[in-house]
Amino acid sequence: MGFNAEIIAGIAILGMGIIFIFAGEINSTWGEIMLAHYIIAALGAAVLGLGIWTSRYEAKHSLRTHHH
Repeated sequence: MGFNAEIIAGIAILGMGIIFIFAGEINSTWGEIMLAHYIIAALGAAVLGLGIWTSRYEAKHSLRTHHH
């Protein structure tokens, strides 16, 4: 299993969501939109899951060429 764009993007979005959640715990202005932070983190986890699934799928169904 290797890294692909979905895994990298998922890690970045999930990390951003977690940072926003921590910021919402500290700052009351950021805390007012806490639901958005959880949605961002959930989207990041979903993209990360998609990347892992895609990576496993491509490993199982790779195109093999025969050189003669």
